Amino acid sequence: MAALTLLTIIALVTLGYFIKKALSPAPPKIPKGLKQLPGPKGYPILGSVPDVPQQNSHIKFAEWGKEYGPIYQCDLAGSNHVWISSDAVARDLLSKKGAIYSDRPHIPALLHDNRTSAEYLPLMSKNPHWTRQRKVATHIMRESQNSQFYRYPELESIRLLKELIDEPLKYNHALESFVSRVTCRLAWGHSEASDELKQRARELLISVSPTGHLGNKLPFIMSLPDWLSPAKAWEKKRQRTERRWFELMQSQVEKDMAEKRASPSWMRTLKETWDKWGFTYDLEAAFCVGMHGIAGALTIAAPMQSFCLAMCHYPQYLPILQEELDRVCGDRLPTAEDRPNLPVLRAFIRETLRWRPPVPTGIPHFLIQDDEYNGYHIPAGSVMHPLEWAIARDPELFPDPDAFNPLRWLEPEYPTYREPLTEFPNITNITQFGYGRRLCQGQAVADEDLLIGIGAVAWLFDMKKVGVEAPSSGIYSNKEATISEEEIRTPSQHDSVMDSDDEKPESKTKLAPGLLQEKLEEQQRLQKEQIKAEKKKVDPTLDYSHLLIAKPLPFKFDLTIRGNMSHRAQLVEKLFQEKREEGEFTDGKNYWGDNSGKFGWVKV
Repeated sequence: MAALTLLTIIALVTLGYFIKKALSPAPPKIPKGLKQLPGPKGYPILGSVPDVPQQNSHIKFAEWGKEYGPIYQCDLAGSNHVWISSDAVARDLLSKKGAIYSDRPHIPALLHDNRTSAEYLPLMSKNPHWTRQRKVATHIMRESQNSQFYRYPELESIRLLKELIDEPLKYNHALESFVSRVTCRLAWGHSEASDELKQRARELLISVSPTGHLGNKLPFIMSLPDWLSPAKAWEKKRQRTERRWFELMQSQVEKDMAEKRASPSWMRTLKETWDKWGFTYDLEAAFCVGMHGIAGALTIAAPMQSFCLAMCHYPQYLPILQEELDRVCGDRLPTAEDRPNLPVLRAFIRETLRWRPPVPTGIPHFLIQDDEYNGYHIPAGSVMHPLEWAIARDPELFPDPDAFNPLRWLEPEYPTYREPLTEFPNITNITQFGYGRRLCQGQAVADEDLLIGIGAVAWLFDMKKVGVEAPSSGIYSNKEATISEEEIRTPSQHDSVMDSDDEKPESKTKLAPGLLQEKLEEQQRLQKEQIKAEKKKVDPTLDYSHLLIAKPLPFKFDLTIRGNMSHRAQLVEKLFQEKREEGEFTDGKNYWGDNSGKFGWVKV
């Protein structure tokens, strides 16, 4: 049965390929004087798909970059993908030539075309909706930033610490809830919708990820009837629920404003300036705000989780951060005003984003016309990937790039050091936020959330691996995503049985030479098998999800209140109770009941 299913899938993929080839124009010839970009040859029909692992595919693409150069191309099931592993090349193309490189590729799994509809601002091509919504985003982000984001990150940091005190094993949930609650408050002035926002983000992430929704792997299934395509039915309910929820959230803000009790929010700011934007329909604004909410919920929690991972594997740095927080903040939680005096905290944030970029393959661009670069032809229709994993590992700029080292931003001997330390390091306009006309407009929100959130966690807690002490650096080889062979001692002929506890020196001479040689060879065989088994172990700091936004999978570690800091935990408890009594920390809201109706959560 499994074999039949596999053959059916292969047949359908093959049929789809030939249909696409028949309907598509012939590939353009390379202009005279130009060369084709280098890259792996791949296989018929599938291209290089069989060579790309689903887990940590960015590492494979980075390896190809070392083999073929800082810009290369590969065929992925009939689509041409261009991978850029150099910041300089990415800026030359995606920023300086933004007029032709700023479109987005089509995402087959979405019911409404992401390029032309007004529903997915980060995924839209350049059109009137995109231009209008970018202007709206600039306005609402500037207004909230000027108001210190209405102190929502500082408020929610109290609830974050309270949840970590009560249930440290649920750190993943607490960190994601912190980001989601702040984002909900910013978008609509309420925090009780945070669970719904997280679910909207999870579902959309599946729909837009190449390795997520089946419709992105087999696009033809989105043209089938619902009863023949469960994946299409899944997407219909997701999109229907998303639209309805955005409508409900916008209506709630309108009601709050009518009753003179609306908290500051992006939607309130938008409604107060409604006439200047010229929206073509009412829900365009709902999607504009909603997509910013989803984008925040998707991306900001990932580096907070990566920070915890880094502290477990590089524990020598945490005391440096805690010393700064104690000196600057004392027995109060970090605030926005502390930013100039917290260069170490900012270095930790900058290094976390470099060490484990939340979008390691980069958000793709789409080339709308033929181009050339350094003698190479880049054909129109290419999907362009600024490969953040490789860009953040340039060894000239980042010595020992695979190691987490926040000092590279604080000590003058490193090429990344900049002054004044009251301003640098920072994450403004770093490559992880995109290039050119696609630069993320919510980066200031991310910066504030990370400063307050990570600062609060380090202010109160110690973090360490469970059991064995973690290595400080250098033990893992990210090139192959395995434990470094240098850490495994290969036995020599003077080792093996003769040095084991169960063979005494006096018994060695009692073994016949042939038997001794046989035992020696057997021991060496076992040692080689052990080495192979160790090499197959995946670096635990690379145990990440495989969707477009990469998050470290939940792992166990000790999260405990710092020694002699119990009074800080008591302060958090006191602040939490006060805010709870003031009505700030309300419980989450269920919008759809048991999810069995027309609207609701779909399985992820």
